[in-house]
Amino acid sequence: MHDVLWLARITTGGPAPTTGAGILVSDRRVLTCAHVVYGQDRAAVRLVNRPDDPELPATVVRRGPWPARPGGAGDVAVLELDQPVPAHVAGPARFAPLHSWSGLQAPQLAAYGFPAGHDGGLSSEIRLTRGGFRIGGELVQLEHEGTGMPLSPGFSGGPVVIAATGEVVGLVTAAQDTLWRGTDERARPAVRLGQMLPGEALARYVPELAEHLSGAAVAPYAVRELSVLLDGAEVGADPLELYRAAVGSLGCPDPPTRPGSLWEVCWYLLSEVSHPPDRPHPVLDFAESVAGAAGAGPLREGLHRWLDGRPDRPGGTAGRGERWRPILVDIGPSGAGPGMFHVAISTIRDGVLGEPHASTVTRPRLQSFVRDRIDRELGQLEPDGAELIIFALPRKWLTQPVHTFTRRRADFGPLGADHAVVVVDQQRRADPADRRQLEIKWGPLRGAQGTVLHVVHCASLPDGRKLYHRLRPGERTELPALPGPPKGAPYEPLLAAALKAGAPAVIWQQHACTTDHIHSETCRNTRFLARLADELADVAPADLPRRIKELRHQAEESDDPAGHWADGLVLLWEDPEVLPSPHRPYRVAPTARQPRLPAGQ
Repeated sequence: MHDVLWLARITTGGPAPTTGAGILVSDRRVLTCAHVVYGQDRAAVRLVNRPDDPELPATVVRRGPWPARPGGAGDVAVLELDQPVPAHVAGPARFAPLHSWSGLQAPQLAAYGFPAGHDGGLSSEIRLTRGGFRIGGELVQLEHEGTGMPLSPGFSGGPVVIAATGEVVGLVTAAQDTLWRGTDERARPAVRLGQMLPGEALARYVPELAEHLSGAAVAPYAVRELSVLLDGAEVGADPLELYRAAVGSLGCPDPPTRPGSLWEVCWYLLSEVSHPPDRPHPVLDFAESVAGAAGAGPLREGLHRWLDGRPDRPGGTAGRGERWRPILVDIGPSGAGPGMFHVAISTIRDGVLGEPHASTVTRPRLQSFVRDRIDRELGQLEPDGAELIIFALPRKWLTQPVHTFTRRRADFGPLGADHAVVVVDQQRRADPADRRQLEIKWGPLRGAQGTVLHVVHCASLPDGRKLYHRLRPGERTELPALPGPPKGAPYEPLLAAALKAGAPAVIWQQHACTTDHIHSETCRNTRFLARLADELADVAPADLPRRIKELRHQAEESDDPAGHWADGLVLLWEDPEVLPSPHRPYRVAPTARQPRLPAGQ
């Protein structure tokens, strides 16, 4: 059961009032059809799951090109609420990945609508018309499954969702039902059809939706940057000609309708053009062309920064990094009792966190449970990237040696020697201001060809405040390395300072220093830090998990693993392009009743 907490009714006033619906796509923005608010600048929104709450006033801030385009294309609009919706009331919709709703294995679909007399809303089981014919180059024809409520005028503007997951795949833009419209015994057969504007087309007109549609040619983080740069931007070149130049000799057809903006071309490339096997994706060539045509200014500078961060840009320094296939292992204390842990394990695909496999386990079963589940997830990863296992832990547990996890005594080696294993701090992930600082710190690191460590020596430890101000400025690219585990004094306050400063990575070893530095200047930990700085000097920060895995493997392969300099090596590492923000499981939906026009119109 998937509660549609996001479903909202929309009403407008004036001489031809309408009733429809909308998808809450952020705490302030609502998505609906353009014809629901046609001729209106203001509307009232009521969340269906809050029938007793007052209506929320909203302003129409964006309209698609409907009705200028033929066949109902571009029938989308965005409303902005006067006040944000609190997170405990409702949250934004979750969209299905690109094209996941179509094809031979198309999932079962459902639509939500508000037919006459049903202000609380109804649902209808629907399917795609076989053959995949596109109306106007973007609309998809729908059919009623044959039982229950058919599509009708009250469904206009309503969401189409995947029944099994509740993920939104598009909006109902039109419905036709002649079941009871016969005038005699020879009444025409019933027609139960509809049209849907899929998510791929919605993002063409509403760029802020694009980052929520996983499966594009680049990660959602990079899609968001492009949408901000290109939304409303203009250059002295025809967008269609820029598209043709980008696809070059790939043989890609023109978009079904002529693109009217740079963003429309960019989104078509991101969502419809496959990645060529032997060359970078053409969206990179498109960005280069736009930057060249833009002339000096913010657009050119922004596109160049975006291109510098792309791993597959020809000659780009970021190409040294791995393409990761992450698995997130989230572990925390369970309310079931002492010695009990709540574990949630899920894969991350195209920057989107999948449905977790969650369970409560006892301490003796924790390692074997995690290893068994990780092995299952590894078997489902695509083979075109390196596996990365990310342990999200409470701060006081970050020193737990999760990279040494084994399933049973018969295992040949620890987890971290076979796979890239990193830890992240749950407390920082939950703090939006700290996460923003992390993203800022990654900016200058995207093009770095090597890693520069800020080594903290155990013989001369700074206080946390001093370390924080050393690391905080966004342009400083040093990554802190601690001489021992940050558990208790003196290293735990230093780890807290580094995380607050936004450090993308912190490295330490598990062995605490036992040397009396009054009588000796060097120790094993000092030698560890010096060797580590040399080993990472030519490793890009985005590639640190791979190199740390190699060093762990070297230690395990040696004659004396416990005496190897890299024994106990721990990497705290978090990249916003690899690990998405904490998931907020909210979804959204719309629907509208066709307005009755005055006689003669």
